[in-house]
Amino acid sequence: MSFTTEEFFMEVIVNQQPQGVVFILRRNDNIFLEAKELRSWRLRLRNITSLNHYGEEYYPLDALSGLTYTLNESTQTLKVEVPPNLYDATLLDGVSNDFNDIAPVSSGGFINYNVYSDYMQKQIVTSGLMELGGFGGWGAGQASFLAPQLNRQVSAIRMDSTLVRDQPTQMTSLRFGDVISGKTSWGNTVRLGGVQWATNFSNQPNFISTPLPMMSGEAVLPSTVDLYVDDEFRMRREVPSGPFSIQNLPVKIGQGTARMVVRDILGREKVITQPFFTNSSLLKPGLKEFSYELGFQRRNYGTDNNNYGYPLAVATHRWGITEQFTGEFHGKLLRNYQTLGLSGVMLSPIAGVLSGSLAMSHSEKGVGGLLRLGIQSHIGYLSFAANTQLTSQRFTKSWMFSEALAPRQMSKMFVNLGNANYGTFEVIYDYKTYRDRNVNKKLFARYNKKVGRLGNLSVSIDQELKMAFNLNFSMPLGNRNTVNLSSSAGPGREQVNLRLNSIKPKGSGVGYSLVSGVGESNHLEATVNMQNEVRNYTLAAVQSQDQLAFRGSASGGVAFLGGKTFFSRRINDSFAVVQVPGYTGVGIYSDNQLVGRTDVNGNLLVPNLRPYQKNSVRLEHADLPFDAQIDAVQLDVVPYFRSGLFVKFPVKSSRGALLSVVLENGDPLPAGAQVQIIEDNTLENELFTTGMRGEVYLTGLEAENRLRATWREQSCEFALPFPETTDPLPHLGTYTCTRVDL
Repeated sequence: MSFTTEEFFMEVIVNQQPQGVVFILRRNDNIFLEAKELRSWRLRLRNITSLNHYGEEYYPLDALSGLTYTLNESTQTLKVEVPPNLYDATLLDGVSNDFNDIAPVSSGGFINYNVYSDYMQKQIVTSGLMELGGFGGWGAGQASFLAPQLNRQVSAIRMDSTLVRDQPTQMTSLRFGDVISGKTSWGNTVRLGGVQWATNFSNQPNFISTPLPMMSGEAVLPSTVDLYVDDEFRMRREVPSGPFSIQNLPVKIGQGTARMVVRDILGREKVITQPFFTNSSLLKPGLKEFSYELGFQRRNYGTDNNNYGYPLAVATHRWGITEQFTGEFHGKLLRNYQTLGLSGVMLSPIAGVLSGSLAMSHSEKGVGGLLRLGIQSHIGYLSFAANTQLTSQRFTKSWMFSEALAPRQMSKMFVNLGNANYGTFEVIYDYKTYRDRNVNKKLFARYNKKVGRLGNLSVSIDQELKMAFNLNFSMPLGNRNTVNLSSSAGPGREQVNLRLNSIKPKGSGVGYSLVSGVGESNHLEATVNMQNEVRNYTLAAVQSQDQLAFRGSASGGVAFLGGKTFFSRRINDSFAVVQVPGYTGVGIYSDNQLVGRTDVNGNLLVPNLRPYQKNSVRLEHADLPFDAQIDAVQLDVVPYFRSGLFVKFPVKSSRGALLSVVLENGDPLPAGAQVQIIEDNTLENELFTTGMRGEVYLTGLEAENRLRATWREQSCEFALPFPETTDPLPHLGTYTCTRVDL
């Protein structure tokens, strides 16, 4: 049986959106459209028989279930209505997981120093802390030393010496030297000297390790999706027609409600509401977090220099099995002490977060066991958490205290109830039973309430201190100042303190603290904190019980980069040497906070940059002269861990000047003539347009220049010297342009 195939062009409108003129086939009263046209509309063409027409595939619209169309031959239009389920699904990400491009590593180092001095009862005690650091392509290393009493010639104590090599793409870190083992829910961390290989999610700050909820919806027309979390706006995304899903919603850790408002181009709205429950203890399915250590146990940290004991191996490994369950393994191996434990965290839609641990230990006391259970839940305005830990008599939790008897039971409960309007009430109860001493019970209750715009009020009761009553009120006084009034009362003691604080700015400036206390302890205290671009100072005076004491401290840093030395405040994170070559006194801002001004060489060290994150560094363009040519006033800096780098702003003198140009007959150069600088017998790209009376403003001039002017198929040239001058807009006078052939 043969069919007649008609070919024609029509204006196509899909869901009231014009798609332009489209080639259409009609065969046996069926309308066929080319496959690539349908795919450009994002329609799903699965399990549909196509028609081959001159080597191209065409699909019948009647085969798309739910799709309707109207063909109007008089107006030559085809109107198509497509339900959302026929479109390809759109998958969006609510949280950016982009990897920041890290700046090339430089080689250098730094020194941090802190000096403390106390005067009391006619005695002066001075101590110091020094940290040495180095960095390069091999990684970053730090070593810290403590001098407890400088004025008594006591030997310095080495604290930590560690070499770190981060691998940002793999989110791991390899450490050599003094390290701290990975933490678990039931075991202690230990200090050791050796090697550590561990996961380090901070190498990619945008990476989300915790499972986050997903929301889905449908859009008949292109729409805007707004997400609200507990009625707080979080994000906005544009979605095309069809089904869509937004994964990794930017929600808070805990429980709440997400509301998604879908608004199409016609203004119609659809609201989708979904509860969520997240917990930071969970890992995404398939994601692993580990920490392996091998070395020698560190003993008497902070008092001995190099006191290392027996060999020690520690392993901690966590892995996300499902979105609702994460498992954990932890073990320690020492000559006379070993532990092994398994843990798990499970997210239940009914009970909340359930956790459990089962561990055993082997030591000189024998074999012991540990069982730990916990629960966290959040229902409306109520938050609840509780955990209990049971141990056998021979269980040893840490080789450092193997001679002590393990507590029989340790339990803790936390309850929080309230909201922003009525305040919050929380209770913490701690209960411990021992094998060799009395039961220890602690009860703490507190109520917090924001008092309008005045401040915050806090009332607490502490049962550990035999029902002590505490009252605290804080009130801001501007952006940097706060006043705090606190009082406490209990059996045999009463105390009232008034404190006035002024926080020092991020850049150079002064902060202070004034305290007055009456009651059990009558005292007065005054503290001044000062900092400039290279140092921090603290001065304090305290009078208590007829005793007068003084304290003082100074801290700072010295950086070495590119063969140069730079002084700075203490360098606790990464840093950058900002360069504005040739310009002194230019303000430099980090995260919109003034850090300082460039020195006589145009340099300024900016400390405390966040490693592996974008740090916004900008200059104050108003501090630059009029003739400065500025290509960028803000740069994003992404440094390595505890490393430094140069950040050079593209700023230079425009070397510009105004002059008048006349032709050989004395007439001014015609307005609109284009002037270019000739360099090495070639013309540079930049063109300068002549104004009235032959005046032209030029930039990029050298000491000696050759210029060419062109207009209406005519050309002339002339030489122009440029004298060094401090005038930002010099007028060089009048120059005669000699005609040349094009």
